[in-house]
Amino acid sequence: MALLGMFAAHTIMLRGEQLYDGRSSILFATVAGVSLGLITGASTPPPAGDRARGRLVVLVRGAVLVLLGLALTSLLQPPIAVILDSYGFAFLLLIAVLFVARPVLALLAAVFAIVGPLVVAAVTGAIELENVAGPLQVFAVWLFFGNYPVVVWLAFLLIGLFLARSDLRDRTTAALALVLGALAAVLGYGSTLVVPGVDAGAHTGTTAEVVGSGGLAVAVIGGLCLLDSASGVGERVARVLRLVLAPVAAAGAMALTLYTAHAVVLAIVRAAAENPDRWETPGWLFPALAIGALLVATLWRRFVGTGPLELGLRALTRLVAREPVRPRLAP
Repeated sequence: MALLGMFAAHTIMLRGEQLYDGRSSILFATVAGVSLGLITGASTPPPAGDRARGRLVVLVRGAVLVLLGLALTSLLQPPIAVILDSYGFAFLLLIAVLFVARPVLALLAAVFAIVGPLVVAAVTGAIELENVAGPLQVFAVWLFFGNYPVVVWLAFLLIGLFLARSDLRDRTTAALALVLGALAAVLGYGSTLVVPGVDAGAHTGTTAEVVGSGGLAVAVIGGLCLLDSASGVGERVARVLRLVLAPVAAAGAMALTLYTAHAVVLAIVRAAAENPDRWETPGWLFPALAIGALLVATLWRRFVGTGPLELGLRALTRLVAREPVRPRLAP
């Protein structure tokens, strides 16, 4: 869902703010935090003496995302704000708190949600990016000046990590995520109606946006986890919905590959335009990207399995961690 939302945000140019603007990338970041939790033990992380491998896995994934994001931006220059390097940098920062207790994760998420926007506003208001020393500019962009300032966006990854540590397979956890996420969304967006000057618009980076859009992301994750664990009459409905949403799940399983592919496609389409500097997104681009991604992901998952970039990342992680490759058993 986050992936398709970003496709829409990058290709459908309508007047005013749309539901997918900003919120899709925030959902992507929150799911990234959940993923970090899942690959490092979920609700039962390893004991203190066995956590080095988990940190190493996150280190490798973060470094690859940073390099891939920088390569896309510098070499292809797609007409989007590539998010991968910011995510990768956030992964590296989170290594220090991967295994802290859940209350600490919740507290840190709240601190970054409340204090982060104030810090970004103070830094960007006091310093011009051009005045930052050359080698440090990339870090300044990641932390403060970019479209995804990590000082703020760490809140989304932290709350995602918190959800993974809380065991989203448990229906009570999923239900609480749905209800509390929805309440946070109402609080964040509702504050714009009662507090003068508060803005929760997409990519404003305010606390209201962080609480509102972050709450919406948590509610979506909780709702889908409830759907996946439905029982009784609800299970029959869920079975049908899972079948209908199978292509979306397949696309989500290879999100890195499809995100990178869509950036490449956008760069090619712009380069092929008569005037690349003043091009307009063609109307066929979003349907082509969305349908193509769902179709390719479904077929790839059915006949091949893991996405190509995901498979390469997994292989690199095993190589660095010196983990033996287990032979696949016949079904």
